[in-house]
Amino acid sequence: MRIVILDNVYSPAEDSWQTAELLSWIVGNYVSNEEPRVIDVGSGTGVLALTALLSAMNKGRVAWIIAIDHDRSAAINTRINLANNGLYQYADVVSMNVLDAIRGGVRIDVIVSNPPYLPGSWDEDWRIFGGPDGNNVTRQLITHACGGNALLIVLTQSSLSNWEETTKLLRDCNYRLVMIKASHYFFEDIITMVFLKVNH
Repeated sequence: MRIVILDNVYSPAEDSWQTAELLSWIVGNYVSNEEPRVIDVGSGTGVLALTALLSAMNKGRVAWIIAIDHDRSAAINTRINLANNGLYQYADVVSMNVLDAIRGGVRIDVIVSNPPYLPGSWDEDWRIFGGPDGNNVTRQLITHACGGNALLIVLTQSSLSNWEETTKLLRDCNYRLVMIKASHYFFEDIITMVFLKVNH
């Protein structure tokens, strides 16, 4: 995977690679559709979109990807990295807020996101801070996702941003936590969770 990082775009870090690891396993081993449909929310450099595509291709399949970022520079960065890896034709890159333009009822296999999750003001750094509690973006995503029909949701959060609330909100709209990975870095745990739609 060849990655170019533009100025002001979140550089892939431990949380990105942890999310990519679980996403790769999910797309490669769990999703049964021949053409997995994946939405990457907050695509940044496009690492997660690329991971989904490469994981599907390693199994002899082709994935259908929508990569979303509200920041134009990030959307451009995602496009550049898809093109540099010869995968641009397999993805649509959209600049919009969370899942605003995705129609409800469309079949989606996986929604994946490593959103800004640290408690703090967007005005300070919107790439890492997710509002006063750290989970404002995550709540927006869950609100949209619960109105849709995704089979799996892969989300990364910090132990500082009330990940337990995320599990409750998703449980309330019929998603069950089926996999979790946590890694400790400095002052926090990075937690990546996989949720499965019950009675999909």
